[in-house]
Amino acid sequence: MGKSAVKVYIRSRPTSLATESLRIAPDRRTVLVDLKKKEEAGPVNNQQENLTFKFESILQTTSQEGVFTQCAQEVCDNVLTGYNGTVFTYGQTGAGKTYTIAGDTNRYEQRGIIPRAIHYLFHEIDLREDREVQVRCSYLEIYNEIMYDLLVENPGTADNLVVVDEGGTVKVKGIVKAPVANEEETLALFFQGENGRSTAQHALNKSSSRSHCIFTIYLETRAGADEKVVSSKLNLVDLAGSERTKKTQVTGQTLKEAMFINKSLTFLEQTVNALSKKESHVPFRQTKLTSVLRDALGGNCKTVMIGCIWGEQSHMEETVSTLRFASRVKTLMTDAVINERNDPTLLLRKYERQIYELKQELAMRDTLSGRGRISYNDVGDLERHELHETVRKYLKGEIQLDDIAIENLKMIKETFKQFRIVYEALDAELIEQRMKGNLPRGEDAGGMQDEVDKAEAGEYEPVGDEDKEASAGFHIGEAPPNARPVEDEATEGTSLPGIFKDSSYPETPPLIGGPISDKNMAYDGYKRDVPEGQEQASKLKQLTSDLKEQKRVLRQHGIEVNKAKQEIDLCTSQLKSFRSEQGETSGENPEEQHLLQQLKAAKSAYRQAFTNLKTQRTTVEPLVQQVAETRAALVENFNVWFAGQAGETTVEDEVLELPPIEKEPDTGGEDMAEQFDRMEMERVLGEDPESGAFHNARKTLRRKKPVPAASYYGDKGRAEGVRRLEQRAARIG
Repeated sequence: MGKSAVKVYIRSRPTSLATESLRIAPDRRTVLVDLKKKEEAGPVNNQQENLTFKFESILQTTSQEGVFTQCAQEVCDNVLTGYNGTVFTYGQTGAGKTYTIAGDTNRYEQRGIIPRAIHYLFHEIDLREDREVQVRCSYLEIYNEIMYDLLVENPGTADNLVVVDEGGTVKVKGIVKAPVANEEETLALFFQGENGRSTAQHALNKSSSRSHCIFTIYLETRAGADEKVVSSKLNLVDLAGSERTKKTQVTGQTLKEAMFINKSLTFLEQTVNALSKKESHVPFRQTKLTSVLRDALGGNCKTVMIGCIWGEQSHMEETVSTLRFASRVKTLMTDAVINERNDPTLLLRKYERQIYELKQELAMRDTLSGRGRISYNDVGDLERHELHETVRKYLKGEIQLDDIAIENLKMIKETFKQFRIVYEALDAELIEQRMKGNLPRGEDAGGMQDEVDKAEAGEYEPVGDEDKEASAGFHIGEAPPNARPVEDEATEGTSLPGIFKDSSYPETPPLIGGPISDKNMAYDGYKRDVPEGQEQASKLKQLTSDLKEQKRVLRQHGIEVNKAKQEIDLCTSQLKSFRSEQGETSGENPEEQHLLQQLKAAKSAYRQAFTNLKTQRTTVEPLVQQVAETRAALVENFNVWFAGQAGETTVEDEVLELPPIEKEPDTGGEDMAEQFDRMEMERVLGEDPESGAFHNARKTLRRKKPVPAASYYGDKGRAEGVRRLEQRAARIG
């Protein structure tokens, strides 16, 4: 793709104390800042009062979904194509960086860019019928200039993590790149890493990030048995916020962390300045952060920055600082290319297959030309011995040149090799006879010795080259023990049997404790007897019935999407197991072809089911709005009518008629916990069929024992201990 500029977006934190000094232009791309001159600067003050900054877009009231669509979706598409991508947030503490990149991990609707990118990538992977994609992920934390792996089971000092440069690409050596099979596994690892992050409370933020974190998704894409592999990665970076300690009022350990954060961000700004000015030396190695972000700032990567600002007068200095930094980042250029390489194992198998086919073609050509069956295999021991005897007889004059049978190129090379062997044997025999004095010194003998001396001195070069691998054939290499793909134990556990099944459950019985109020009776009478109420109640009933039917269709499409996704996971698992057992991926095996056809059909069904789901959702959403508006109008009209009849206060909402109690459904042997989980999942998927992986990942995290940051060793563990002591002392004081 060549050179491309870094895209920069600005997101403003919602506030009720917005200042007039900060304005958004009508084009939604320009920020206008009016700064008042400070009186303490004196009469000579050249401070610039009016500043203008222009970016890709200003996100002021944009939802989390809108932020992902505008800022990160294009980067995800590039990563699926084969480019590296990076999305990072920058801004002061409390401006909303972590909320933008990670979101609220407890609420599906408020999830951030990382969970949405995971969902989007796996959804697109499932739709690519002709591609096989392997996904891995890692989670790196940089705390006080020390790197930690947030995905390890036993966190330690992380001394094995080192930033290295391999072939012009920055890598973190020693970090865990966990293989994942689906969205749920990836989200579970992300939630696990979130629990281990270092956070603290100060005056501006109840949960302030005390470290920089980078969640990376690695993709390896190949088309069937093609040896070409496309590798790409997506870096999602949550930078710690810059802090003014007089505002955050931090002390002790938190103050020390703020110093490290501000120091690393200062070096990041210096690096960006050097890149924007195209200086000969760029200080990437000053900090771990700038080393890791080297590709994102000026290398092989498609980069997006989201600057988070807090548009209040008390934070105007930090806001202007963020806008200026974002303007400099906007001038940076990256050189992104598709990362292609050849798989050596598949390439070897391809060459073996080509050699076999060429041998078959030669044999066919020999047969058609009447040359009989000629072997093109390697020369065997028996053939080598016969050729050696033939050469000896030829040198002795016992046979003629035409008596030496030459069938192929390998035979020619072997003949030259045997000539050398015979020559060296005769040479050694001649020297031995001379040493014993058995060879008379005549003219011929002297001439022979001169030739031998020249050969030993290297003046004559032997004819032909020794083929050290002439007797070695091709063989299929054995895969290492750890080459077998990880079994997806969660496939069966995450399948959701019984979801959206048509089954009835007992409703909560109506409360018994007093007579129905006169107002409720009047409300029923209004819907039954008053013409206006009859019309509105009939309309509401019809809309409610239509909504119920459309939701039933929506749930049916959700079932089809889930079934298709389960079929894709099953076919993928079977295909990996088959290839692992067979040791080849030529694509010519009938059973493998059958599995590939099944996988293609499952992906096609998934695409169709997902399209139907999206279409049906556009039908349901307007109906929900119509039902709400009709119900509100009915209640409002009743309030007016009832006030005119009795002069009483209005009701808050429509009185819902409770259905009759139905008998207890058959639970199929499930205990109370299993029934609760199933009912909860049915409710969740009824609201959004795509949210199953998110809630299952949260449930998996709750079942696992969390690894909080306080359990870390080294500097991070000591810091958490010091922080607890400081908090305890503050409470006592």
